[in-house]
Amino acid sequence: MRRIVLLMAFVATSVAAKAQIQAGVKAGLSTANVEIQEVRNDPWQYAKAENVTGYHAGAFVRLQFGGVFLQPEAILTSTGGKVEISSADDTMPVHVEDIKFNRLDIPLLVGYNFGNVFRVQAGPVASSLLSARREGQDIKEYMNNSDWGLQAGVGVDIGSITADVRYERINRQLTNPTQQSGMEFNNQQFIVSLGYKLLR
Repeated sequence: MRRIVLLMAFVATSVAAKAQIQAGVKAGLSTANVEIQEVRNDPWQYAKAENVTGYHAGAFVRLQFGGVFLQPEAILTSTGGKVEISSADDTMPVHVEDIKFNRLDIPLLVGYNFGNVFRVQAGPVASSLLSARREGQDIKEYMNNSDWGLQAGVGVDIGSITADVRYERINRQLTNPTQQSGMEFNNQQFIVSLGYKLLR
């Protein structure tokens, strides 16, 4: 994934000379959940429980070509969700566990700007896992360090202030070779962020 990220940076740098450049910082909150799918060799049953509040902070660059823009970002993200766990034979009581992820996310969004005020955008997200915990237990060693996801949403710009509302989905595999078990974590977020343009 490092090579792909470097390629993305090279492409952005190559086209920057022909673009109107804006750059700034951003931060915000999210409502996030985790759904466990494709369970293998595991005696438990999993169901999505309530959402949790996540947060993020980072920086962005926007390369504007008329109404079309390219926006790479670098975002530190804390997210996760609660999962309801039960036994297949109902011999154990149902309980809820916390899943927490800390990530470095690099979205590369393509969008269209209407009147330099309203935006629509979508694109891939390169996600690097910094930490992963299940009910306080470290599970990072069993998970993919790098994965891809998707973001899509809308935004508004008023002067130096920028605001966004987005949907994000990133799937990440967990594999335990000792127990020969595994599962997929489907992490979804609805994200709200505010930013300030340092360069406009």
